[in-house]
Amino acid sequence: MVNFRELSDNWAYDLDKDPIRNGEIKDGDVLNQSIEMILATAFGERLFNPSFGAGLQYKIFNVFTTSEANAILDEVAQNIKMWEDRITVVESQMNFIINPDQNYVILIIPYIINRTGVKSVFKKKIIND
Repeated sequence: MVNFRELSDNWAYDLDKDPIRNGEIKDGDVLNQSIEMILATAFGERLFNPSFGAGLQYKIFNVFTTSEANAILDEVAQNIKMWEDRITVVESQMNFIINPDQNYVILIIPYIINRTGVKSVFKKKIIND
């Protein structure tokens, strides 16, 4: 079972500090949580939105070649693009750090917040329990 460790108990609010205004998010913590939700959700898991997610848990711990790893990163980038339009993923800098001895993968996804132009990085250690 894939376990997205290091989940925070301090979830960021998905509204601007002044909810009477437009409520558009410019905060990296909220965007990182959104990316994590996309990656952690299996296709079909959301009953009324079965295409939401990335299906990453079915691929991430299979033995794969460099070309297969690149295909997984491309697919992850496409799913993030589909569901998170507040950012632009820097696909050329996406990467895996693989540690087969300790059974984990670190996924690195650099992105730019569209509204502000601020660069940020989603970095998550994914453990196979």
